Amino acid sequence: MTAASGETPKSATIVRMSLMFRVQHVLLMVTLLVLALTGFALMYHENWIGRGLIRLEGGILYRGFLHRAAASLLMAQLLFHAFYMLFTREGKKELGEFLLRRRDFSDFLQAIRYNLGTAAEYPLIGKYGYKEKFQYWGATIGILLISVTGLILWAETFSMRFLPKLVLDVTLIIHGYQGLLAFVILLFWHLYNEHLNASVFPMNDAWLTGRVKAEWLRQEHPLEYEKLKQEGIL
Repeated sequence: MTAASGETPKSATIVRMSLMFRVQHVLLMVTLLVLALTGFALMYHENWIGRGLIRLEGGILYRGFLHRAAASLLMAQLLFHAFYMLFTREGKKELGEFLLRRRDFSDFLQAIRYNLGTAAEYPLIGKYGYKEKFQYWGATIGILLISVTGLILWAETFSMRFLPKLVLDVTLIIHGYQGLLAFVILLFWHLYNEHLNASVFPMNDAWLTGRVKAEWLRQEHPLEYEKLKQEGIL
């Protein structure tokens, strides 16, 4: 902070993602990519895309092995993430920031009005705004749903002893299209917000370095910026 103006230099940076969260993010990114590729090969095995993916993966046998191995890793990550968020100091603090509040829904509506030209200003965002929270909880619920349906399909013979075939057929549909939905949301929404958005282009490298520029924080998350200034961190 400059003594003359009391303002934070534009070159200053602040930690936004700890090493633990960066590791979890990279593992999740790789796991979901493998699941998407192997899942598409199964879901669209009759067209040229599916056949091409199967050949790329070494054949149907290897596709099944890769898909189940990645699924096991995904479920392990889900369990570890839940434990970390519920029982560690950093995790509990982050979970508190991610909790949905009434203001998030009003911010969402105000953002729509702002984009339509009927609101004077964009809502002021704290550490995590409605975009991050909706994406976080959507991904968490989606991964949980994919995991449960995937386990039912993985243990198909066992599941058939207790569930009618109709349930398994519906489970297969839910599993496939939930995976497709997750991939599309991550590809377009997450890719745009973290890579193509003008404020971060070509990417927000916090997932690599853990740090963001204080000036970016001031513009995109002004309430968090002011909070850090009051705490003497900026």
